[in-house]
Amino acid sequence: MLIIDKYAYTNSLSGKNPYIKTIFSILFLIISLIIENPVYQIAIITAMSITILSTSKMGISEYLKLLSIPLIFMIMSILAIIISISTEKTDMLTYFTIGSTYIGISKFGLSSALKILARSISCLTCVYFLMLTTPFNQLIQVFKKLHIPDNVIEIAMLIYRFIFIFLEEVHEIYKSQEMKMGYMGMKNSYNSLGLLVNMLYKRMMKRYEDMSIALDMKLFDGKFHI
Repeated sequence: MLIIDKYAYTNSLSGKNPYIKTIFSILFLIISLIIENPVYQIAIITAMSITILSTSKMGISEYLKLLSIPLIFMIMSILAIIISISTEKTDMLTYFTIGSTYIGISKFGLSSALKILARSISCLTCVYFLMLTTPFNQLIQVFKKLHIPDNVIEIAMLIYRFIFIFLEEVHEIYKSQEMKMGYMGMKNSYNSLGLLVNMLYKRMMKRYEDMSIALDMKLFDGKFHI
């Protein structure tokens, strides 16, 4: 089971009204996007994090690990904002030169990057609140209430299902290779990784065929009745 899915079903708020949780999450998400002052965004991050940790009984290290995954991509994105390239060194906090060009960190760039980072983390915690307190079957209820097209809901449901199948297959193949010392040394690791991808593709296609046969046997009419 995915760690997010685990806490979504075991959270103390999992049985509460999903519509209220969705409105609460979206409301603070909009506030995070609109407000410019990072102090309020930090307050939202703190409030959301405390709520998530207290209701899910999740450890702080586990929560930080969940945050670190998208945070890596955020930091990589704001590097382009932090680093300034100019022909003048005005407003530069630190820099080095290549010919007549100054490359470094400016006050404006650093200030903008910190504001964007605070806003991004604030929005992320709002989304995590919804994900970690609302089981997927409740989210489907919310989607239907919002009149999201059935095709979109069906695709989301199938993706959700195949994530578990994908992870299960990866785990089984990897464990089998590891027991055979498949990842001892760089060369063996590359070979094993290539085999893993090849076998994973074949197994996923087999799972897809099995699902198609099962649906045909149940007289599937091309529409999931959710």
